[in-house]
Amino acid sequence: MTTRGKSFIVAPLKMVCIHSPACQTHSLLMHSLLYELLTKLIWHNKLGHASFPVLQKSIFAFTLLVANKRLPVCSDCQLARSSQLSFKTSNHKSINPLDKVHTDVWGPAPILSNSGARYYVCFLDDCTKFIWLFSLKLKSDIEKAFLLFKTSVERQFNRTIKNIQYDWGGEHRRMSTLLTQIGIHHRRACSYTHQQMGAVERRHKQIVEVGLSLLSHSKLPQQF
Repeated sequence: MTTRGKSFIVAPLKMVCIHSPACQTHSLLMHSLLYELLTKLIWHNKLGHASFPVLQKSIFAFTLLVANKRLPVCSDCQLARSSQLSFKTSNHKSINPLDKVHTDVWGPAPILSNSGARYYVCFLDDCTKFIWLFSLKLKSDIEKAFLLFKTSVERQFNRTIKNIQYDWGGEHRRMSTLLTQIGIHHRRACSYTHQQMGAVERRHKQIVEVGLSLLSHSKLPQQF
């Protein structure tokens, strides 16, 4: 081929069919290279954030090639599968006794006690961590138990109760009127937020476990 006195050599065009074996082999090679670039985390995302055992079985069953063998922690799975965000640990502590008192009612017990009680109310001082227990036949008896507790501790410590913290249960709703009349500030925990009552609820677990251990050791029936 000559153009303006210059000569060029033009090579013939080579037509390749996309359905030819050579082309298909090249396509499979490219696909395999792409699969090698996929990490295990990408396969985890592609399979709908599958769990690690399911992902391992899928890789083995379908011979999936992965770039690495380690699966990092998926932050999206951690966020989606958590029922609620964790609470920060409170470092607050009262300086003086009776500055804040935690209270909660436990029960009903599956077995009636000898005194006819199925409940007990627990009063926990935030400063000293002392615990006072009063057995209750009914939840509505909490007002009488609180007045006995108030009279006793205020005489012993020569101080008055300033704050009392409780959940917004039915028994405490009736007691809120009494607290307002005698000038005690009542702090209510948020609904369905037992973490704010953790100080006294942990004591419930300890009290019940110790009581059952003493009954088992003394070979007494559970009604005691």
